[in-house]
Amino acid sequence: MSIFVYLFRSLFSLSVIFLLGSIATGQGVFLPATGAVNRSMGGATAGAAVESIGSMAWNPATISGLNNEVGIGFEGVYSDYQIDSTLSGVGTYSMSAENGVSPVPTAAWVYQLQNPNVKLGVGMFGVAGYSSNFPADPTNPLLGSLGRVRGEAVFYQIPMVFSIQVTDRLAIALGPTLAMGRLSLNTNFFAPPSNGAYHSGDGTRYHFGGGAQIGMYFTPNCRWSFGASLKSPIWMETFRYKIDAQPGQESVDKVNFDLPMMATCGVGFRPNSNLLITSDLRFTDYNNTEGFGDPAQFEADGKVSGLGWKSVFSAHVGARARLTQRFYGSAGYAYCSKLIPDESSFFNLGSDLGYRHGFTFGGTWMCNSCLGLSMAYNYFPEWGTDGPLVLANNFEVPGTTISQRVSAQSLTVGLNVAY
Repeated sequence: MSIFVYLFRSLFSLSVIFLLGSIATGQGVFLPATGAVNRSMGGATAGAAVESIGSMAWNPATISGLNNEVGIGFEGVYSDYQIDSTLSGVGTYSMSAENGVSPVPTAAWVYQLQNPNVKLGVGMFGVAGYSSNFPADPTNPLLGSLGRVRGEAVFYQIPMVFSIQVTDRLAIALGPTLAMGRLSLNTNFFAPPSNGAYHSGDGTRYHFGGGAQIGMYFTPNCRWSFGASLKSPIWMETFRYKIDAQPGQESVDKVNFDLPMMATCGVGFRPNSNLLITSDLRFTDYNNTEGFGDPAQFEADGKVSGLGWKSVFSAHVGARARLTQRFYGSAGYAYCSKLIPDESSFFNLGSDLGYRHGFTFGGTWMCNSCLGLSMAYNYFPEWGTDGPLVLANNFEVPGTTISQRVSAQSLTVGLNVAY
């Protein structure tokens, strides 16, 4: 069967999964892991060839160590989100979000071309986003005027790469990344208000963007392997929102948000044929990303400049052991530096996504030599920020505190088929 038939069949299957997931939302800052196997290892597979989804997500050069494979996955993420507002001498008022479960689809395809040194990889991932839904509370002296706080962000990526085996030990990969995303807010603080009120940011279409990535995979011997990848920023088109404008006013609000540059390096160690130990270090450059890294403050026209997020370093460790002839057990841990400064807490109401610790475990059951079924569970302990109430002139109100507390957990299932 020709490569074009394989490509059509695989992309058709991946497109169905993508379209089914396009009404979903991702969860978290930028998902720390992708797919059930990668999730179960704490996201640490940049330095080892394990399976197609983790390879395409973090270091596409590692597909050089895989057979032809299709991987699909589905993740459900549940979060507990609470905002406490305190006014000195008056008391504390609490609001809890009803976020529900957020579904995240993943898929990847790896194919060996006729040239034995070249492989093609395609992925489709829900990579980033959030969902929040807080009720209005008119009794709250600090936040009562905000009304209902609801927001949703959804970002998907479609990476396409060629991995080239340069030598017996070294492979490199490169290719473009397409993206689409939607940012929806019931009150759009990122655009100037008119007549003393902010406009709605609901109902916008999906917007498109793109970038590129490059990866390297080095295997000096049968025990050690090393990898590194660099993902460029994803430059998104300007988000546009139709508004109810007065005669003579512009009828469209415009907001700019991109996705950050990411750099990852990893190592894999196989002390024997039944055990793999991995570790990754990752840098995510939110500080220099439009929208996310812009200062969290009000501008002269009343709009908010950005979210004030800081660039973060994360460390990931994982292990995968063959416990029986058909079953692999996995476990992992991820740590992330602080994303949101306390002074920016007010500007991130409903979007404090800076998890600090993540614990995971899972397993893979090999139905036969070609078909594997995987499952992973993740738990992210409580994190949060504490900052003052900020008025439209950037005045921090003394004696006020806005506290956000978040915890999350997820369950991921996946299927990998080698052929």
